[in-house]
Amino acid sequence: MMRWIAAASMLVSLAVQGETPVAEAQKLYAVEFRTGPAWKPGLVPPAQPYFKEHSANLQRLRSEGVLVAGARYGEVGLVVLRATSLAAAESQIAQDPAVVHGLFSYQLNEMLVFYPGHLGKPVSPP
Repeated sequence: MMRWIAAASMLVSLAVQGETPVAEAQKLYAVEFRTGPAWKPGLVPPAQPYFKEHSANLQRLRSEGVLVAGARYGEVGLVVLRATSLAAAESQIAQDPAVVHGLFSYQLNEMLVFYPGHLGKPVSPP
């Protein structure tokens, strides 16, 4: 009974935080996206071929609870994925239409978290 109460409490906590529960065996993976050979200089990102499909794929990963966070810095896009293995994370990214068609290249690495925290939108000073 106590285990059930603890599990229910954890699920409520995750729901309040807007996260989905995941199996203990899942790991985090960082995916850095950079422009690939099909990138057309001079075109803004939304006008690039397969960019809308890339955005739709990221939304799919988010709705499935696979995509934990996403951001950009400089010319690099970064997403953090939950997956059971490097191969599982790789299979999620390898099916992205923008990757398949060379708009983006990517680098994938397992994250070894030493300081857990919460990523959120920046808060404007009062």
